[in-house]
Amino acid sequence: MNKKIYCLIILIFVFFFQFICGCIDNTSNENTNNIGILVSIIPQFEMIKSIGGNYVDITVMVPAGESPHTYETTPEQMIKVAEAVLYFKIGSGVEFELLNMDSIIEQNSDLKIYDCSENIEVISFNQHYGMEDYQKKNEDHDHEGTDPHIWTSPLNYKKMARVVYNGLIDIDPEHKEEYLMNYELYISVLDDLHENLSSLLQPYEGKSFMVYHPAWGYFSDTYKLKMISIEEEGKQPGPAGVAAIIEQAKNENISVVFVTPQYDISSAETIAEEIGGEVIYANPLMSDYRSTLYQLVFDMISGFEK
Repeated sequence: MNKKIYCLIILIFVFFFQFICGCIDNTSNENTNNIGILVSIIPQFEMIKSIGGNYVDITVMVPAGESPHTYETTPEQMIKVAEAVLYFKIGSGVEFELLNMDSIIEQNSDLKIYDCSENIEVISFNQHYGMEDYQKKNEDHDHEGTDPHIWTSPLNYKKMARVVYNGLIDIDPEHKEEYLMNYELYISVLDDLHENLSSLLQPYEGKSFMVYHPAWGYFSDTYKLKMISIEEEGKQPGPAGVAAIIEQAKNENISVVFVTPQYDISSAETIAEEIGGEVIYANPLMSDYRSTLYQLVFDMISGFEK
């Protein structure tokens, strides 16, 4: 099937599913009888709302436009913390959680905390790059530290959904059957997503794509791609680093640089201009999981085929 037609069919499926299920936003439900739930980042909202339905009242601690690497809680949020029953933390080393979890627990010692990284292998940035030849050629380009962005892989996202389901039936067994029905429906949607993305990306296995912030390592591992990051340890590269990345982008015929809304993209724009490419936004803190990943893949494929 022609790739453009296939992509159109997938987009139609996504919009149809959204129409049937209704739009999910990241605002809390007003019903005070609902279970007060805290999450760290926006991508968790869709998952918990899809499974918890009308029984949950969700507060996202890191709001839209903010970075979980730098955001700090506000007094208004701490009021929500005091009222909450559950916290579904990412658990993979997100800096917001490392910096704020102690104060959150002090505010609400009865808060039940569930770790969404359960049964997920949390790995380092170096393991994502995992290319010995690349490291030998670029010995000064070492990416240390744990990569917390586990949710960017649909396979990991499914495991996170299982933690959510288990937490909800633990705290609210009365509605177990409804949670199970919602969970199984949501998992079927994620299975379809993974199958479709695998099919779309299979012809491009081993291809490299460039990002400003290295948030897509788990995604690239899942679909056998290679992520090249401009940013290192939260810092923009110096002139020598930019020159090296430009050379690598040219050698690997890269024409797209993916950036996120939370970061300064001046280095990405410079590199894109030098390679005759373009800057495209791909937000790892997405409010619509499926649409974001489909759009990311369509943009990747467009870049691969240039």
